[in-house]
Amino acid sequence: MNLMNKTVVITGVARGLGLETAHKLKRLGATVIGIDRLESDASLHLDAFYLLDLCDQQALAEAVHSIQERFGDLDILVNNAGTLTLERGETGVTDEVRRAMEINLLAPWQLTAAFLPGLLRSRGKVVNVSSLFALVNAPYVAAYAASKRAMSAYSDVLRMQYPGELDVVTVYPGFIDTAIHQPAQRVGLSVKRLVSFKLGDKTLLSLEEKIGAASDGLVRACLKRGLRNRGLTFLGTVAMYSARCMPSLVDAFIALRLRTLTKAGQLTLKPELIE
Repeated sequence: MNLMNKTVVITGVARGLGLETAHKLKRLGATVIGIDRLESDASLHLDAFYLLDLCDQQALAEAVHSIQERFGDLDILVNNAGTLTLERGETGVTDEVRRAMEINLLAPWQLTAAFLPGLLRSRGKVVNVSSLFALVNAPYVAAYAASKRAMSAYSDVLRMQYPGELDVVTVYPGFIDTAIHQPAQRVGLSVKRLVSFKLGDKTLLSLEEKIGAASDGLVRACLKRGLRNRGLTFLGTVAMYSARCMPSLVDAFIALRLRTLTKAGQLTLKPELIE
């Protein structure tokens, strides 16, 4: 797909993966419309920017109407916005959990439904940004993992429902060092440490996905047709297929990694800080 003069809406553009991807799409000639609840310099470089909370149904509907009136039918929708929360096993369905499910699953669902008639007319594409946590199991991320796994299922249903009319791809980012991981870092669950293999002060291997490479992967997902499930980088793709094909082995590896780092004092999880 040539992005020149294609109309793209991307959520979560204030920072991180969304910001980097939006800038690259713009440089490739796309008309890029950003949505975020945070103010950002991104608005200065995009064709339009809508400051709104995706959980605000009325504001979301008004934004969709405004975009359609101004730009016409959409070619690509990138559901990138997300939030990470932590829950203990005894945590019920709190307001925070409900909000996480809304942002990660229900808002993208609603946004896709609103833009769907135009996307079908343009034979466009939906890119849903899931997470390796949809496939890889880890403690305390129930709401995030459940919502991202459900996002993947939603993508699969949408793809089956509109064959030949709508391109739907799900991407699975691994660990990218952005602000979304701050809640985990505050309680000592450092994903960065989990994916970095060191000998002394020397890093032997890191599974971290750099923001530049990850955003390149998201741009590729926008460009190429006929994709289904994709990692954003080579290592991310290997991790995705490993988790899909060898779930028990991956579970055992993560459990061993958690125990080893905790015993060595390199991971100091504080579950008492999780509400």
